[in-house]
Amino acid sequence: NEYKSYLRRYKMSKPELTVTHEEDKNSFIFEDKDSSRNKAFLEYTTGNEILDIQHTFVPPALRGRGVAGALVKASLLFAASRNLPVRLSCWYAADFVKKFGAFGAKVVK
Repeated sequence: NEYKSYLRRYKMSKPELTVTHEEDKNSFIFEDKDSSRNKAFLEYTTGNEILDIQHTFVPPALRGRGVAGALVKASLLFAASRNLPVRLSCWYAADFVKKFGAFGAKVVK
């Protein structure tokens, strides 16, 4: 499926970047391989059969490397693979979708 394929391709093209989906915690995680203290994340909810992207956080040491975008893209591909509509409560996710599209996910208000 496209979501899993994306995660594999992204890991291969950027070996220092690993995006992990922690579905039981409703989050996508990026951990810097050089420092376990540098962790970025995207949090979402799934109420009413909608994946609602609530929040992204990237610590200052990891900014400017495309980490937040990778987290948002992974969440959009996951939603598309599950046919879940997406609500963009997070301002960064909303901005990302305006610039790069929704990668097959259906965006709702």
